[in-house]
Amino acid sequence: MRYALIGLLLLLGAGAIYFFSQSDEGGESDPVAQVTPDAGPPQRTNVMVPELEIPEEEPDAGQPDTGPPEEETAMSTMRRRPRECTGNIDPSAIRQVVARQNPQVRACYERRLKVNNILQGTVNVRLRIGSDGSVDSVRVGGSLRDNEVFGCVRRLAQSWRFPSVDGNCVEVSVPFNLTPRP
Repeated sequence: MRYALIGLLLLLGAGAIYFFSQSDEGGESDPVAQVTPDAGPPQRTNVMVPELEIPEEEPDAGQPDTGPPEEETAMSTMRRRPRECTGNIDPSAIRQVVARQNPQVRACYERRLKVNNILQGTVNVRLRIGSDGSVDSVRVGGSLRDNEVFGCVRRLAQSWRFPSVDGNCVEVSVPFNLTPRP
């Protein structure tokens, strides 16, 4: 009995499908929906979407911390740099060395300017110059905010040679203002 009832329902369903498909062939066509032309993306109603705030990058801190100081030995005291620089150097000598190095610093900047054409700002180079005129340490920071330029300038500055210092060492700060050339 159950199978007879299922068969009857299937027969009625097939007949209904046949009936409705025959009535559509009467020559009447389906109504065509009118489509309006695309007006583009939907308009936003809010004026401004808040952006994420990116914190300012800390200036380069120089060499990483190497841990606690070594035990006092004859060799370790010879390698240590003095904590305070008490030396003097002629400012015109610093300007002269920096002027000679300016094209190389500019080349570091120009290389990155090809990647980011709106790159501009100041690169501050803080140097510790030893008594023999060699650069003992370099710190680089500034408003330019490009680590590749900072790294390039740091590598250059480590090789700069200055006149001998009167005293143990001297610390100087050298700013480079870098903007695209017209």
